[in-house]
Amino acid sequence: MRDFLTALLQCSVSMSLVTLVYAAMLPLLSKRYAAKWRYMGWLVIVAGWVFPFRPRINLSFLPAQVTDISVTPIQPIINVIPSMADTGGIVNASATIPLWWVLAAIWILGVVSVVLYHALRHGRFMKMVRRWSEPVTDLESLEILYSLKSELEIKTQVKLSVCQSITSPMLVGFFRPAILLPPMKIAGDELSLILKHELIHFNRRDLWYKALILAATALHWFNLVVYLMAKATAIQCEISCDALVLRGADFQQRKQYGETIIGVVRNGAKLRTALSTNFYGGKKGMKNRISSIMDTKQKRAGVAILCIVLVGILTTGAKLAAAADKEQTNEPKSKNVTNYIAVAEENVVETPESKAEAFAVYGQYGLTYNKNTDQLFYNEKLVRYFEDYYPVGDGASIEKSFFNENGIIDVHGIRDLSQLTLNPDGSTDPSGKLIGVEAYSQAEFEARDIEELKNPPMQATAVESGPELTPDELAKLYSVYEPFGVTYDKKKDCFYYDGKLVRQFVDILSSNGEPLSGGKFKGSMRQMGSPDGEIEIEAVRDYTKPDTNGYGALIGIVVVK
Repeated sequence: MRDFLTALLQCSVSMSLVTLVYAAMLPLLSKRYAAKWRYMGWLVIVAGWVFPFRPRINLSFLPAQVTDISVTPIQPIINVIPSMADTGGIVNASATIPLWWVLAAIWILGVVSVVLYHALRHGRFMKMVRRWSEPVTDLESLEILYSLKSELEIKTQVKLSVCQSITSPMLVGFFRPAILLPPMKIAGDELSLILKHELIHFNRRDLWYKALILAATALHWFNLVVYLMAKATAIQCEISCDALVLRGADFQQRKQYGETIIGVVRNGAKLRTALSTNFYGGKKGMKNRISSIMDTKQKRAGVAILCIVLVGILTTGAKLAAAADKEQTNEPKSKNVTNYIAVAEENVVETPESKAEAFAVYGQYGLTYNKNTDQLFYNEKLVRYFEDYYPVGDGASIEKSFFNENGIIDVHGIRDLSQLTLNPDGSTDPSGKLIGVEAYSQAEFEARDIEELKNPPMQATAVESGPELTPDELAKLYSVYEPFGVTYDKKKDCFYYDGKLVRQFVDILSSNGEPLSGGKFKGSMRQMGSPDGEIEIEAVRDYTKPDTNGYGALIGIVVVK
């Protein structure tokens, strides 16, 4: 959905530019090129609005998720290693909704609203037409209709009716076309011009083009420029139709036609639908029509207009694509793949002041730190062991701990991970909300290994390694797994093993032989995958046979889960 919305937004931006430029150029084009070709130029633009085939534009200013996590870890850190969970997710996924899905819901609601509005309005209009229309039985009028159909080589049956509720002639019906006339006396020569106008609309399939315009306005309902395009196209549709009616006409005939139009639309069009021809296009539209009708200058064929429009669309799209590609070079290319280097380090030296600051947050729950004696108390009882384990985002976690051999109680922090808290800078803290401190039971106190508490594991840090790679570079990097049944899809940025989507893929590239969880691990690893995957796999390496990069020789793949 994100890709579709991105394509839709870039289409809206590029076509807005093309539409505004074409509208600004139209007065100049009207002096040189025939109305038919100006109208075709608008139809090309309409098609550009409907089909989002423009190159992508960078929309990095919109976050992929509602929350933007920025975390400053709390010291002291005893053990930090990349977890085996989704590398790109938030701790409590149910607490957040991706912004792109919110935008999609709003967009869909807008589309449905526009479509329903016009569908209901058109339905009511056609119901009114069926109720208040009577077929024309006047032989003279029917003969004019049949003669014009023969002239225009129209074999489809087109009904001719008088509707009591309309004030302007119009063509309705996609599959059962009908020309509707207002309830007024129209002379035979005037009727001929009116009917020819509407039959030309039918012959050119203008009703279908109007449906295409409606589709464009529905897809881009949020963009005011699309409504400008729809109105301008409708006016140009009528002007081009007038030009075909008056082909070869002299000044007097043009004058008569102009007077006929003014006569039948004197009261305007009080009732209309977007899916009908519009004989009356508003005062400004009528002014442009009359001006075009009385223009007897010879105009050029407008192939150049279509070329201008197409070049404008392609040029605008190319520039946006170039800008997007330039921006993307500075952004991560892979969303589901994270490379880590984990290195064992010496414990961080802490001062009484830093400890006091770190434990201050627990004071409201009965846990206090005495920096003079370097002791921790819980409800005035000396604490032997304290721990608070919580995630910090990006798949990493922190264990904050304290040990005093002379203590008489073990305690731990309690966090509600469903309640994400805010940092002072406004970012979201994934560690959740601290809601209390609780003592372990006496049985748990006695069961703890004192030697293990005396000798805590050394601090392990996890950092992202190497520069961000392009999809092609990643595909080349991960090609080493293909002989073992693991394939990388660079378009979807995911892995497959035996045809199944991989949820988690861990590859310990090099190792000193210590386990990851022991705190003594030294080496490097890759953690990759997709949150929607089915299986979890691990790479098997022989560290006694390092390759040119110092990694153990890859010898297999095993399914973990």
